[in-house]
Amino acid sequence: MTQVAENRGAEGTTLTITLPRWLAGLAHPVIAVAVLLILLALGLRIPILLGSYFVEDDFLFQGDAYESGLTFDFMFRVHKGHLMPGALALTWVLARISAYNWALVASVTFAAQVLVSVMTLRLLVRLFGVRPGILIPLAIALFSPLTFPAFGWWSAAINAVPLQLGMVMALSAQVRYVREGQAKYARRAFLWVLFAMAFSTKGVFVPFVLFAVTTGFLRRWAGGWIGLMLREARQHWRLWGAYLLLIAGYTALYLSRRDTAPGEGATIPDPGDAFDLVTKLLGSTFPAGIVGGPLSWGPVPPTGGMANPSGLLIAVAWTVIAALVIGSLIHRRRAGRAWVLMAGYLIAVDAIPTAIARGTGLAQIVGAETRYVADAVIVFALCLALAYLPQPGEPEPYRRPLPTGSGVAAAAGVVAGVYLVTATVSIQNYRDTLSGDRVRAYLANVRAALAKAPDDTPIYSSPLPEDIVLPWNGNRRYSHRLLAPLARPTLRERMRAPEPSEDAVVFDEKGRLVPVSVQPVIARVPPPGRTCFPLLGDAIFFPDVPSFGGIGPIAGLAYSAKRPVTGSYEIGEYRGRLTFRATESGLLHFPVTAPGKGLLIRLDDPAAPICLKGFAFGDPVPMKPPAGQDQGKAQGQPAPTAEPSPAASPAASPSERRSPATGRRSPQASAQTVPAAS
Repeated sequence: MTQVAENRGAEGTTLTITLPRWLAGLAHPVIAVAVLLILLALGLRIPILLGSYFVEDDFLFQGDAYESGLTFDFMFRVHKGHLMPGALALTWVLARISAYNWALVASVTFAAQVLVSVMTLRLLVRLFGVRPGILIPLAIALFSPLTFPAFGWWSAAINAVPLQLGMVMALSAQVRYVREGQAKYARRAFLWVLFAMAFSTKGVFVPFVLFAVTTGFLRRWAGGWIGLMLREARQHWRLWGAYLLLIAGYTALYLSRRDTAPGEGATIPDPGDAFDLVTKLLGSTFPAGIVGGPLSWGPVPPTGGMANPSGLLIAVAWTVIAALVIGSLIHRRRAGRAWVLMAGYLIAVDAIPTAIARGTGLAQIVGAETRYVADAVIVFALCLALAYLPQPGEPEPYRRPLPTGSGVAAAAGVVAGVYLVTATVSIQNYRDTLSGDRVRAYLANVRAALAKAPDDTPIYSSPLPEDIVLPWNGNRRYSHRLLAPLARPTLRERMRAPEPSEDAVVFDEKGRLVPVSVQPVIARVPPPGRTCFPLLGDAIFFPDVPSFGGIGPIAGLAYSAKRPVTGSYEIGEYRGRLTFRATESGLLHFPVTAPGKGLLIRLDDPAAPICLKGFAFGDPVPMKPPAGQDQGKAQGQPAPTAEPSPAASPAASPSERRSPATGRRSPQASAQTVPAAS
């Protein structure tokens, strides 16, 4: 708190102001430069947030928040290999506050990053004191381009940023515990580890980082590192035993919840794929990024560019890293421990888990994703500082003194300047790969379309565009789940339970609602010489129409009728109602959501004046407008084509699912007549 004191003497009045300790610290040149670095780094992150938007898993989280309550099953489900109850709870709360509100999400992400930046500075000061040497590791932690892609993609940020915060805070509390011996700091470190684990599976490794730093650098005991580890485990077995119990509990919980994400998460990777992934991740992506690269980014998926450093930059990066390691080993007594910690973290925390979870196919692509090593930046900055800087009061920290003088300071300044320029160029180049404007426009159109749509609008579900949500997300990328949060409650329910209609609409590639059509997997027209399907009694049967249940595929009937006619359709044990208008050219669509094989169309009045002219079954797609007509203004529907054509996204399309028995696509159906039901 600021204190003001007034002293009156013979020579006049003197006003003394005592500033808060944190504010008074800004007067120190090192702290002032550190704060400036923090502000500059945060300034570079703002354009990343402005250029980013919801994409990929972000949509899944928004949709999930409106499909489920904030329950144990929701928070403690495994999402693509991650057990992250804190992250899922956060996505639920933010989505329920305001669906697809990027300003809200970005503000929370930015606030968390501010905390990480400030607390990293505090950790370095707590470890080494206020000295110029902390500025270089701080700059690496703040500016490394490895952390920016994960920061701008919300689904990655909810893992990466809280993990970094939990790690930094746990280390800071552990330093105070070792130095001051008060148990409350050990409890704080434990809680911050629990916080990190709640947001990222990698949080389970933070206790090992604490143990390594404690035994390797914080304890002032003499002896070899392994001996110090054994001594630490004996003398403080309650503390480290608590961490082991926490890790064991988390592991047991993870294994017990794996069935909540069948087909996702840990697998036994192909050795060749795993080797390619690890060599790419640790051989080029990490070293290039830690020295300010990769400069260039590509390929560019919806989430932003992948690291694509040149061979020259990779060679320079390894040269710099080798020089740092060798230089520290020559001068600093405990430097080797720091680099063992760094290597162990990269292999055990980043490489092996990533290979297990993502090592099947696309190894080179996954290895170029910087988010898998973003957490290692904090560890590298810490290890670099430990490898060169002694702690206050550390006895005999150096084998031989580090070079001093103005020349060394100038050289360090040049190196730091080159790093900052390189990192800034890399960050700006990454900003150019972001497709936030495309998704922002898409969701703006969706909002406008849903706001104008009446409550009884029949909106059929269709996959979101592949440049927004990739096909490998399967049926989770359908609009009734992902776009429903933007609809009014009544319209949202209709999106989840579509009904037969001649006026059904579907979202197009731009997010507009347009008339629906069928991209047929099965299509039939009457036999040659006939304009109508022949009926046997009151029904017609399409025997090979497959449905595995769930929203997705639809059917379409082209017809003409002289008066309104009613009927029904049956598949499996489900029966739905159909209403045909009096028209010369009608096209009635209806969803096929029940599991079963074979679709029965039945008329209530066999003598009704109606002609069924065509049938199609497949995926709902936007109707193609006539030449020269805008998609959003298209009217009417074309008759189904008689030639089957496969769906665009087999892996994500219910109508293209493989038969459970054969693993093959269901055969094409043919129209058959059946006797009328009694």
